[in-house]
Amino acid sequence: MNTLSRRHFIKLALLATSATGCSQVIDRHTQPAMPAALNPPDTTGRHPIAHLLNRAAFGPRPGQIAEVQAVGRIAWIEAQLDYESINDDTVALRLRRYDTLRMKPADLLGFTGSANRRHVRDELAAMTLLRAVYSQRQLYEVMVNFWSDHFNIYHFKSDTSSLKTVDDREVIRPHALGRFGDLLKASAHSPAMLYYLDNVENRSGSLNENYAREIMELHTLGVDGGYTEDDIREVARCFSGWTMTRQGRFTFVPEWHSPGDKRVLGEIIRSDQPKDEGDRVLEILIAHPSTARHISTKLVRRFVADDPPQAIVDACADAWRATNGDLRAVCRALLNHPGFDAAPPKLRRPFELVVSLMRLTNARYDGSVEVINWLDRMAHRPFSWSMPDGYPDTAADWNGNLLHRWNFGLDFFDNVIPGLQVNLDDLKDATGQAEEHAIFASLAQHLLGGSHALEQTHQLADFIQHQDDFPAVLGLLAASPVFQWR
Repeated sequence: MNTLSRRHFIKLALLATSATGCSQVIDRHTQPAMPAALNPPDTTGRHPIAHLLNRAAFGPRPGQIAEVQAVGRIAWIEAQLDYESINDDTVALRLRRYDTLRMKPADLLGFTGSANRRHVRDELAAMTLLRAVYSQRQLYEVMVNFWSDHFNIYHFKSDTSSLKTVDDREVIRPHALGRFGDLLKASAHSPAMLYYLDNVENRSGSLNENYAREIMELHTLGVDGGYTEDDIREVARCFSGWTMTRQGRFTFVPEWHSPGDKRVLGEIIRSDQPKDEGDRVLEILIAHPSTARHISTKLVRRFVADDPPQAIVDACADAWRATNGDLRAVCRALLNHPGFDAAPPKLRRPFELVVSLMRLTNARYDGSVEVINWLDRMAHRPFSWSMPDGYPDTAADWNGNLLHRWNFGLDFFDNVIPGLQVNLDDLKDATGQAEEHAIFASLAQHLLGGSHALEQTHQLADFIQHQDDFPAVLGLLAASPVFQWR
């Protein structure tokens, strides 16, 4: 069987569809340079710096493992925690084209009609992907991603198509590595959140308990956090009248507020300052021990393992309590815990898969919506999870959508995804090898994390030994089971 027909056979067998098209013009002004050599970090097992960059970042760029190893993991972590000091001007330059990211809420709400609303959603989604791929503030972007799931807002519920842009700009991003209390308060006053969870309709005589339930079950205490149905009703009463103006800003309507004292989690909330009742609920939830435990567990699940090790959860919760919810301190405790390096593999969610592949190959991305459409096919378009619990975080939730993952890997290296381009010649040159077999072996180590990884896919290794179709081989490496994990 010749090379071409063999390749087509595998693509047809594994992949049901294949996107076609021509690459658009790529923005080359802020593209990082490919290093002189890829320098595979390890040929026997998982490299600890590679592991760190696959969890505390969206995967390493070519040459980055050696860079982090030179400065030391602790120094890198501290620099990432101090993200404001990291120059990210190249990303800011890329984002200048996206006008909606800077618009006022009233102007965004003025975008009516399906095409206009789609434009606003597409710009925010593309911005999210661009930042994840190119930002030097990688830990910060990972935390932005985490909080976007934790305080999930569905992008396709009417006005949230516009309001989520403001929420991302004014709620999630300013507080992603600040104090949790400030983040929760900002979210509670966010018109996007109040609209999504129906609190804009919450008024005396017609209470809507949706936001009251989710702020305890999802945002703070957790489902087993100690609240009752009575607490949900009382919290809804406290938040009655919290709504938004027609201009898309928070407001409180006293006439809509449920009168009388309330009792929340055993504490009496007096009714002499009606708007402050909701603020008092926030303080109670922030200080409750279940909040530290619940969110520490979620963080450890995201960064470490589907089944979060209790010792790391406890360390994070201790740091939380000692610092009143300082998220930098919590992340420091998590990333420096001895159990972090011993973490088992985690399945890459589709967003992580796409971003890590783009970073590993130094791909050029011009912000095209076509890549966002690929994420949509893989069920992981930013801000498109309809339920308030956010995109799931365990392998069991993601192991049923492998077909589009495989498709993406092959089309990625075929350079047929509009707006996305990988320079195959640069990749070859970076290996420092002359023979095709040696080039393939070097890139397999680079993409899969070591020669041992390729050995786990014996049939693929045998196939690679006899191929000269460079894009097909790299695409199959990206589609291999090993690459699906980090």
